[in-house]
Formats: sequence, C-alpha cells, structure tokens
Amino acid sequence: MLIVSGTLPDRLSSRGTIASETGGIAWLPFERAEIARRISTGEVVFVDVTADWCLTCKANKALVLDRDPVVTALGRPGVAAMQADWTRPDEAISRYLEGFDRFGIPFNVVYGPGATEGIVLPELLTADAVMDALHRARTREFSRTE
Repeated sequence: MLIVSGTLPDRLSSRGTIASETGGIAWLPFERAEIARRISTGEVVFVDVTADWCLTCKANKALVLDRDPVVTALGRPGVAAMQADWTRPDEAISRYLEGFDRFGIPFNVVYGPGATEGIVLPELLTADAVMDALHRARTREFSRTE
C-alpha cells in the first residue's frame, strides 16, 4: 500500500478495505413502480435521491456509499441500488419526496419484504445505519416512520 504524506489512498476505507476502482455500485435508474415489483420478488431496494449540486449527497457517497461494507452490500445478489437524479427538476422525483413529506435532499430509503413502506435513513449516512436498514428490510416488518 502506498501512503503519501501520511494519507490513505482515496479508494481505501477507514476499515482498510478497498472499494471498487469504478465506484462499485451498479445504479439502476429510479422507477417508483419498479420498487414494488422488486420487493414482491424478495429483493431489497436501496433508493438514493441525489443531485450534482448537493454537497451532503457527495459527502454521503464519498464517505459511506462508495466504501465497504456498503458498496459490497449494495452489489450483492438480491439487492438493487436505485438512484434518482434530481440535478434537474423532475416531477416524478418531487412527488416521491412529497410522499414522505420531504422537499429536499439527500434522501435515502431502504425497502424490502420486511419494510414495504421503506426505512428512511438519516440525511448524514453512516455505514452502520445503511447496513442495519438493509438487514431490517430483509428480515422483519418496520414502518417508514420508525
């Protein structure tokens, strides 16, 4: 491992694992109807509403989403990562946010057989919060207001 000026390479997480060179997550485009279809087949769906102008979104990506263990978990079979790009106004994304009484981003939700209404994550993501939601969505019933 190369360490320059006492810093770790960008691809190296604080846990010492390396995320994929390309960012790792194969994002699917946001389609609200596709969420229900995937849940019905037993999949877990992670939705990331983001925008190029959102600094907190960029921080979440760099510090959590593009690092292990999250990048690996989102790439596993039975898990779909769906991204809603709100860089430009989009009515479908706006209506989706309004359904959760939200009007800004970042906004992340995890759905699954055990969380059909979704588990809303905090604006500032942590690996533990994402991993816990992925596990809960797969295994038990939770409401989105929890």
